Amino acid sequence: MASNYLSGASFCVISGASQGIGRAIAAELSKNLGPKSIMLLLARNKDELATTAKLCESDDVKVISKSIDLASASEKQMNDVIVEALSGRKVTDFENSLIFHNVGSLGNLSVETSRMEDINELREYFDLNVFKVISLNTQFLKIFESIEDRVIIVNITSLCAIKPMSGMAYYCSGKAAREMYFKVLAEEKKHIRVLNYAPGPVETAMIDYIIDKTVNLNLKDVFTSFKNQGTLLKPEMTAKKCMKVLLSAKFTPGEHVDYFDDE
Repeated sequence: MASNYLSGASFCVISGASQGIGRAIAAELSKNLGPKSIMLLLARNKDELATTAKLCESDDVKVISKSIDLASASEKQMNDVIVEALSGRKVTDFENSLIFHNVGSLGNLSVETSRMEDINELREYFDLNVFKVISLNTQFLKIFESIEDRVIIVNITSLCAIKPMSGMAYYCSGKAAREMYFKVLAEEKKHIRVLNYAPGPVETAMIDYIIDKTVNLNLKDVFTSFKNQGTLLKPEMTAKKCMKVLLSAKFTPGEHVDYFDDE
């Protein structure tokens, strides 16, 4: 596969696009898209989405931003927002159809793993981070079913999906479940390109949230050290690596690729 295989018209969906990694991926992806491409940006914060959109717009790329709370959105709402973004064009007009699942949250860091018992809180966490991601992906696949061989799916995962991190039981278990879903999908649909990309420790608002909220002293020390030593990655750095991995097309179906993995 040539490194410029996105040079044709593409339809792209990016969730969690209002800040951090999602915004950086959207901006980086937009540089690689060909004429008559459409990019659909999804997140809750309308104003921040507009900022991301400005970074992505060009003569080649039409950017549509939609404020939507995926945690509560119905299957019909998810389907409608994608169909509306197509703007009357046919799915066969696009040489590639991509979806980046970046939406996500950390979960409750103030409760020890051995004391997790709030089932409603757990349900809410898994709704957003696993179930609604699966639902959005399903709606996307339904719409582009006739051209599945042109579909590219990127799940923004984490090292925490494959390695336990003390103090992050919500996050680790959610990421693991989500990644396994995409691995199974890739096993069943080998003609769909599926990538699980772990962006590494990135300088975002999540880092400050971990340091402020966690009751796990080891976790606090780890991320405080990352921040103080300046070893956190900039969102733009990991977005460039993500696109490099994607365009190289060397990953196996559903493979977990980390920012720090060798080329």
